[in-house]
Amino acid sequence: MQTSDSTSALAAPERPRGAAEAVPSTVARLSETAAGGVSRVRRHWLVQAVQGWLGADGLRMAAAMSFYAMLSAAPLMVVVVAGLGWWLDKAMVQDQLIAHVTDIMGPRAAELLLQATRSATTPSEGIVASVIAFVVLLSGASGVFVALQDGLKTIWGARAEAKPWWHIAVVRARGVGYLMVLGLLLVVSLVVSAVLSIMANWLNQYLPLASLWRWVNEGVSFALVVALFFGLMRICDGSKPSTRFLWAGAAFAALLFTVGKSLMAAYLSGAAMVSAYGAAGSLVVLLMWMYFSFAILLLGASVAKALAIAKAPAESGDVLSA
Repeated sequence: MQTSDSTSALAAPERPRGAAEAVPSTVARLSETAAGGVSRVRRHWLVQAVQGWLGADGLRMAAAMSFYAMLSAAPLMVVVVAGLGWWLDKAMVQDQLIAHVTDIMGPRAAELLLQATRSATTPSEGIVASVIAFVVLLSGASGVFVALQDGLKTIWGARAEAKPWWHIAVVRARGVGYLMVLGLLLVVSLVVSAVLSIMANWLNQYLPLASLWRWVNEGVSFALVVALFFGLMRICDGSKPSTRFLWAGAAFAALLFTVGKSLMAAYLSGAAMVSAYGAAGSLVVLLMWMYFSFAILLLGASVAKALAIAKAPAESGDVLSA
């Protein structure tokens, strides 16, 4: 009897059944909460946009478009200046566009673009040579838009449709026309910025408005970048997200571009990679800027699609419209 009593005395007291069941249930609830949080993060439109951008190989497509854009940069400049030269002074248009490139990409890229533009405008001898040169110039100027359209269709997962043989020519012509409108907007914006600067200098004598005018200029520049990205997305034919989502994607891309361009300029100004190329360093700078811009543009396009999917009604499976 004593042995039995001592054994029972030494045995550990039993844990209440409710406490024993509470621990696993708490762990299960925490696991479910964590899993739900991870699932919500994965379904977030920004995460979906980045995954779609990377899944479509957006960086590789940006590199390809940068190559086409480098070949098209000087011809595009010539076509835009020549087109706007019917209404405005050609030298003024070219100087204003180069000033805008200098403000964004820096003097090295702007100088390279100016030299390429001057070389492209060298007159050819004979009528036949001039016509051939113009056709080659126009073809080179519009080639980047074909690559851009293919990249946007890949990002959006648009279905490939059979197009007539002249469709590519229409895409190229529409791209050049859009660039001429954009060039006019850039010239107007620079003129407006100059007028605002003169007004700010005059008003600063009476009112301390320097910071206000600086923010106004920044706002105008940001609005132009948004319009640029929206136009480049909208110019793509076929199925695409609706206009409001394109505006949202363009605004997101413009915000990234505005924040990133300062970091990009700081990196390129001191990058050993650029100085290692010597005389070709300006070409590297121009390529890097184009790569950066196209990568952000494609990410903005992916954001537009992700927002369209997130905001689309549950009964509507197709988030792309013509």
